[in-house]
Amino acid sequence: MTPLEHPPPIRFHGPIHLVVPKRPGADLDLLRAKLEGVPALQTHDVVWHVPDRRGDIVPLAEAAAQAAHADGGLVVAAGGDGTINAVAAAALRAGVPVGVVPMGTFNYFSREHGLALDPETAVQDLLQALHAGDVRPVQVGFVNRRMFVVNASVGLYPKLLADREMASRRFGRSRWVAVASAVWSLFRPASSRRWRVVMKTHQGAEARQEEHLVTTLFVGNNPLQLDRMGLPQAQMVADGGQLAVVMLKPQGRWAIARTVWNAATGQLGKDNAVVSMACSELSVAPASWRPPQVKVAFDGEREWMSPPLHFRLSARPLWLVAPGNQVRADAPDAHGVMATPPQDAPAPVPGLLPA
Repeated sequence: MTPLEHPPPIRFHGPIHLVVPKRPGADLDLLRAKLEGVPALQTHDVVWHVPDRRGDIVPLAEAAAQAAHADGGLVVAAGGDGTINAVAAAALRAGVPVGVVPMGTFNYFSREHGLALDPETAVQDLLQALHAGDVRPVQVGFVNRRMFVVNASVGLYPKLLADREMASRRFGRSRWVAVASAVWSLFRPASSRRWRVVMKTHQGAEARQEEHLVTTLFVGNNPLQLDRMGLPQAQMVADGGQLAVVMLKPQGRWAIARTVWNAATGQLGKDNAVVSMACSELSVAPASWRPPQVKVAFDGEREWMSPPLHFRLSARPLWLVAPGNQVRADAPDAHGVMATPPQDAPAPVPGLLPA
């Protein structure tokens, strides 16, 4: 992120462009009635952007961001990290700020930035920030041409995301379904691959090359997700200018159970099967046979990409419309006491359980 870059001028006079994903079992009419019932929103024109199919979210977000740029409106993502990814990437390209109404399974982006998780409250906070002109810079990463706000990875992680989608279609979308399906997947045989990793620890540093045999290579950009797992790189990412790299070595089923336990109890940084570090950018490619494409996961979405994979920070920040006095919901106070109790389900494990 470029710390000296100034935010775009906040002169919103157009409609709210609300991008809502196509989710199985979701009641769009109920959501529309709930959000349109928020008194503060009734003073704004609202344009709803809802895809006909799940895969249409990216071009739809692009159209919404371009419309916000043209008519002086605000583009808003109403969904989880995957929806936020699509809308934020479009907003960054269009050069406009973005708003967020959290409606996902884990909502790591929203939790990190202290956004209200209740949709109606989130809309009220968003409009309050809009009228006050409150925006904040957000560090975002790229893997090749795809942006990510929370994480990106190769190896086992994309497969777990596919398994989660299958479980969600069968049992419904919830945290417990996501965690249970991922744990089930972990105990099935998983292949490993030797990756050649070339990284720079900070801007201007000399690149160094290493090779690692791992089942998953995970690049994190969300301090909350990293902190919950007990990874020391969380603070480095929070300070800006760095990404966290987490690699999981091949291991047997009982060892996997131990790693899952360590992650769930915030001790992943002490696990012998986990290699973690921080860097400003890195390139990864298979060290031996190079397939024409590998599957990459980013913010819960998946895409085939041609190696080498180049992970880097964006030269420009994403500008988020949010009240300036908001803090992370589970951030400790001056006495080290958590502001809110833990949520009702385990947090996902970087490289193990899908976010």
